[in-house]
Amino acid sequence: MAKLAAAAGVGRSTLYRHFPTREAIDAALAQRRRETTDTGPSRVAPLGYQSPGLLGRDQPMILEATRVLDEVPPHLVPDQLVAEARRVAGQAVALYVVDIDGSNLLRLAGTGEFPERIANPPALGPELVPEGLPAFLARIASEMPACHGEPLWLRGRVVGLLLILGQPVRALTELARQGAAALELASDYTDDIEIARRRKATTPAAEIQQNLLPPRIARVAGAQLAGGLLPSYDVGGDWFDFVENRDGAWLAIADAFGTGPTAAGLGAASLGSLRAARRAGGDLVEASQAMRRTVAGLGNQDFYVTALLARWRAATATLSWINCGNPPPYLVDTGGGLTALKAPLYPPLGHADPDEELQVTHRQLRSGDRLILVTDGIIERRTHDDSTFGETGLGAAVAAAAHPTAACTAMAIQSAVAAAWQEPLDDDATVVVMAVD
Repeated sequence: MAKLAAAAGVGRSTLYRHFPTREAIDAALAQRRRETTDTGPSRVAPLGYQSPGLLGRDQPMILEATRVLDEVPPHLVPDQLVAEARRVAGQAVALYVVDIDGSNLLRLAGTGEFPERIANPPALGPELVPEGLPAFLARIASEMPACHGEPLWLRGRVVGLLLILGQPVRALTELARQGAAALELASDYTDDIEIARRRKATTPAAEIQQNLLPPRIARVAGAQLAGGLLPSYDVGGDWFDFVENRDGAWLAIADAFGTGPTAAGLGAASLGSLRAARRAGGDLVEASQAMRRTVAGLGNQDFYVTALLARWRAATATLSWINCGNPPPYLVDTGGGLTALKAPLYPPLGHADPDEELQVTHRQLRSGDRLILVTDGIIERRTHDDSTFGETGLGAAVAAAAHPTAACTAMAIQSAVAAAWQEPLDDDATVVVMAVD
């Protein structure tokens, strides 16, 4: 070992720290030879399934998300996950993802002994709401007593579910965690995962819209965020966005004029201008003006977008925002009271001078407060008594939320809007909720 350390130009302590024995060095060299061929790294070659257990390095029962796509074609990743899970669990396994409208769990991989779909999961779009998981898993255990569920967690989100027939021989927690990341990576390289999330075809406008949206549930400094949009298969004019940068967390919600491809294209252009301004270091005013110029520059005087842009700074617990034709932001205090926050209301993007001076409004929030942003598809939704959902319906939905979290609040609002009238939604109904820690 001393000679090897000298030949490598490292100290003996360094060598022993990485390779405690000569056998460990021999094993590492053998592994390196397996991973490299005369034509280069093995990841270059398109491969099919790997034998279960070969995707882990040190412990064969752990799958490594960052290695999966190097060794398995993206469209086979779900089947590979099921094969790995079945080997570890010693039982039959199926993999489920959530429909884009949150109405069903749909089987992505696994055999026909498992149901093709499981209705009414606690979901916000294509993500399961964590607070609803215990009751949902209890429901699965009641309806399918031979089955055991293992959620796929990724940064506080639940992006899918492994269903195991019987109790697993070994725990699937680590494999599920790595599998969630592998699925997220694979979805950027194949349509198969997104195809499985759809019970029916989306309109072109809705497909554009789905691709604009961020994850439905996120954590930022000092708060939880959740966003949702209905309907998921058509319309296509609304969008929401949130991201955390060094200057705080940005939130935005918007509604583009019209429906269909025109609205989707207009929405995409306005969101693109927001992201471009934000990534160029712009503040709320500069981002709003950039969006105004973009919509005005499309050259159609009928085009407009209502939008609310906001930024949350956790250190000072301060929310700052600009409202361009959107419904006001609402604040739910710790007692459950709903209040519309007052601020200057500027014309929609496209209906005002792009260089008009804008004033930013600031409001300090308290622990336990919830901020709610909505589009007019929620406020103007028709109800059974021939009125509109409005602020009253919003307050009732918030009060009915099972938990005062961002995700449960957003899910409760969506459910109330959908149930307000028997007719389908004829306009996008979009909500963003921020719950302050």
